[in-house]
Amino acid sequence: MMKTFHLLLVACCLLMPGAASAQNLLANPGFEDSNVCTELNAHCAPEAWKEVNYSGLSYIQNSKGGKVGIVLSEAYVSRKFLFTTLLCPLVAGEEYEISFDLNLRGAEFRPFGIYFSADDKSGYFSPVGIHPAITFTEKNCVKKFKKMDWMPFSGIFRATGDEQFFYLGYFDEAAPEAMRLNAGAIFFFDNFRLTPKNKNISLCAEAESKRAELYADDWRHGPPGRHADTEPDTLPTDDLPIEMDTTPPPIADTLEYREPQRSDTLILSGICFDFDKSTLNAHYAGITDSITDAIILKNPGGILISGHTDNIGSEEFNLKLSLARARTIEQILIAKGYKVGNIRCVGLGESRPVADNETEPGRQANRRIEIILFFQ
Repeated sequence: MMKTFHLLLVACCLLMPGAASAQNLLANPGFEDSNVCTELNAHCAPEAWKEVNYSGLSYIQNSKGGKVGIVLSEAYVSRKFLFTTLLCPLVAGEEYEISFDLNLRGAEFRPFGIYFSADDKSGYFSPVGIHPAITFTEKNCVKKFKKMDWMPFSGIFRATGDEQFFYLGYFDEAAPEAMRLNAGAIFFFDNFRLTPKNKNISLCAEAESKRAELYADDWRHGPPGRHADTEPDTLPTDDLPIEMDTTPPPIADTLEYREPQRSDTLILSGICFDFDKSTLNAHYAGITDSITDAIILKNPGGILISGHTDNIGSEEFNLKLSLARARTIEQILIAKGYKVGNIRCVGLGESRPVADNETEPGRQANRRIEIILFFQ
């Protein structure tokens, strides 16, 4: 009887005038729905969301839900932006509230903004001359600001009516030169909401078809090699802790997107590395040498190397270790003559298990390097 009353109450609330106004204009706002990326054939990104300027999001999905991390960098040529398409265009002259949860994981806070465009600039987005609709500072935190906790943020802006595409990132052009050279930090986001202040505004009739269209887009990573050449990073080798370098590769101003026709994936087992280190195990060096020789012979147009670990140890340790191991493979390929600027390395730690971490065989399968080869 109580259950019936509860259901009736919910139904009444949904039918009340203005109830639809609480509906969110952002698809998959909590990143709960994961996308099986075409190029990786794996759960590697949230549905409906991408990172602009071609590199993978730090996407974590586990029993606690989904969350996304993005590097916010002052360097103009390497700025990344969290991107999605709105379910409906905004109404000119109306005020909208946007809210989300933010976790700095100990990083220094830097102001960031949200910009909206009428046309899709996600192939390559330059922040030069762009002014965000709203900028978030520590004052937008709605409770006591703490670097290590999830903090709710909120802000209000007035729409122009041209807003259809959403970009979140670092826009400040006046950053001191010393700051522009910094690598930036990964900010983690969750629980986005974009809602009109006017309770009489509801979702447009096309909202659900737009949501389905966004979910049907399964391409989530641009191929490496669309940027200028750069010197290889110093590779951590022996003892951890490893200092994780999150510096994104520089990107040419004339970057244009061309979708690869084909991609292949090679898997390198974690047993090829020394325990808890990024150095190769001498006993398995031949396996690594054989795989990298095969890659050189295939002559791919770009390579994405992602490192993965099991869930033993801290999340931070595993992220650093996975990145260092990916860069070990990168250095081998470079030493064999592969072009430096065509390789992208990411460390995904324990966030992408392919087997059960409760068993040793499962943990062994999760300790791996995935090498994605892109062909034009």
